[in-house]
Amino acid sequence: MPSTHLTPRISASAPDSVADGLPPARGRLRRALSFEVIPPRSAAQAARMPQLLRFLDSLHPDYLAVTSSANSDWLQGTADFISEVTDTTSLRPLAHLACTAGTEVELLTWIEHLLSAGVRGFLAIRGDIPVGQTSLPAGHLPHADDLVGLLRRIESENVACLAAGRLGIGVAAYPSGHPESAGPDEDLDVLAAKQRNGADFAITQLFFDPTAYSRLRRRAEHAGITLPITDARRLHTMSRLSGLPIPDGLLARFDGISDPASARRIGLEITAEHTAALLDQDADGLHFYTFNDQNTTEDVLTALDEKGISVTSLLPPPPPRRWPPTQPTATTTDKDTRS
Repeated sequence: MPSTHLTPRISASAPDSVADGLPPARGRLRRALSFEVIPPRSAAQAARMPQLLRFLDSLHPDYLAVTSSANSDWLQGTADFISEVTDTTSLRPLAHLACTAGTEVELLTWIEHLLSAGVRGFLAIRGDIPVGQTSLPAGHLPHADDLVGLLRRIESENVACLAAGRLGIGVAAYPSGHPESAGPDEDLDVLAAKQRNGADFAITQLFFDPTAYSRLRRRAEHAGITLPITDARRLHTMSRLSGLPIPDGLLARFDGISDPASARRIGLEITAEHTAALLDQDADGLHFYTFNDQNTTEDVLTALDEKGISVTSLLPPPPPRRWPPTQPTATTTDKDTRS
């Protein structure tokens, strides 16, 4: 049964409700907190990963998003990495899954592999169409809502294996519009289709203007994100990849800044400001892209704290201890050492 996290509509072009106000607030315990990491692609990256995972594990986020790739070797590496996460931490992995990863038959095998690795949550996306083409190759699922439907079908066929549990399925939403979209109405029609096929929540993609989130939310309630902006170079890189222009006002804050430390400080300030604006708009959650950079992630959380935004208010209670314990527990104690 589809979640109500996304406001259902027959058509995005239908008239909005009276006063075009926010949808009625649903009950919730607190906002969600999540992070995203990239599976290591080299020995050096793999050596640094355990420390990052321990740090994120100490925050007890609601889930840890794990990116993937269309490269088959990387897909296996992603599965191995997710197994490591579930075996060594209490983090709950949310695996990225893209239509571009393979044909429907190949996706079926890949999904079963991820389920065996302990995955119970997916972020279903289409992925980028190959350069020079207008659609995905034959045999591929054409859209993310088709992938959501496939995941729900697999879920229904594996009720016993999942102990009658339900997969968590997230999708992408675009406050500033999808680069291939004809306009906001089409964006919302696509989002509604994802919900009808069984999506539980949406994670917004890159946007520079926090008011874009509130405009989208007025028409579809969903989970929100904030993007850490660490320096002007990365800002331009993300803008180029997403096709979104950087607002002049944002660029102006980097005018005359040449040293990385100052650019980093400004980026942290912008991130904190955008986070505060999203929370003021009652965003359902915050999703941080870490880029596997623990230092920057910690600096972002510190910047939020200095602005009076305590990330601890978003944290769930710590998970119960694993049993059996990872270290043997002594059953007898020498008499001389008793207190």
